[in-house]
Amino acid sequence: MEFQKKQMQEAALLYYEKKHTQHEIAQIMNLSRQTVSKLLNDAIKENIVEIKINNPEITCKDFEQAICDKFNVKNAVVCGVSTDDESLCRLMTVKRAAAYIKSLIENGNKKIAISWGRTIQAFINEFDSINTPDNVVFPLFGATDQEQAYFLSNELARSFADKIGAKVKYAWFPYKPDNIDDCKLFKKTSYYKKLYDLWNDIDIAVVGIGNSEIIQVFGKIFGYNEKCMSAIGDISAHFFDGNGKVVEVYENTLCASKDNLKNAKQTIAIACGENKTEAIIGALRTQIIDTLITDEYTAKRLLYNNF
Repeated sequence: MEFQKKQMQEAALLYYEKKHTQHEIAQIMNLSRQTVSKLLNDAIKENIVEIKINNPEITCKDFEQAICDKFNVKNAVVCGVSTDDESLCRLMTVKRAAAYIKSLIENGNKKIAISWGRTIQAFINEFDSINTPDNVVFPLFGATDQEQAYFLSNELARSFADKIGAKVKYAWFPYKPDNIDDCKLFKKTSYYKKLYDLWNDIDIAVVGIGNSEIIQVFGKIFGYNEKCMSAIGDISAHFFDGNGKVVEVYENTLCASKDNLKNAKQTIAIACGENKTEAIIGALRTQIIDTLITDEYTAKRLLYNNF
């Protein structure tokens, strides 16, 4: 194996630094081109070669300042993207969010609340592993019986805690108990009281912004009422209308309140996409969010819209 590693190193040196072709390397090392190709692939697997895609940190400072001015938010982070392809914009946005939030938590001693949704799940997936045992991660909601992984609040909290090497606290109670009496009983449990104390002392809340699609999902799960008609989106299951007025659609829910989010030291929303433009604008108007992380195409729609 040591001899093979030497070959990997030599092949990698010739290929990446000396810019020889695989055919030329095969002649120099007296190997077949297929063997050279395998050596180069194995060099990556064995960490002899590390391929790192550096972020050129293309920023959009004008957009960031304009969003802060227009919506009266403390901070905006806008990542540059070469195309308005939805999947690429989301990937670049969550990667930028991961880098931004990493810088806030890597020194430890942070109470980090995690929301749910596809964007939050993607953010966690893209987060580089670090070790911060002094941090604690916890969900912003009780549990649901949904099968989709992006709705499993405890699982998302666990996944993020694993990524950052932190402690995790779980919500061992449902998001929406069956009735008011059950809700009162859950609030008396030690499990709820522990999360309640954490919700009142959040350092960083990481949330997504849902649009009308999430209202349809929640309506099917928990039942519609007339208040749903005015809602255009949600922040951590707190629904709002186009003017940013919070519309509490459901009663007897066990989750962090909108005031918990407002009083957090920093509430960071990660959101992008044309189909979320109206919802993002409404969310910014709630004044719940301190920081918005998005892409430049979404930023343009936020600034030059007719909503």
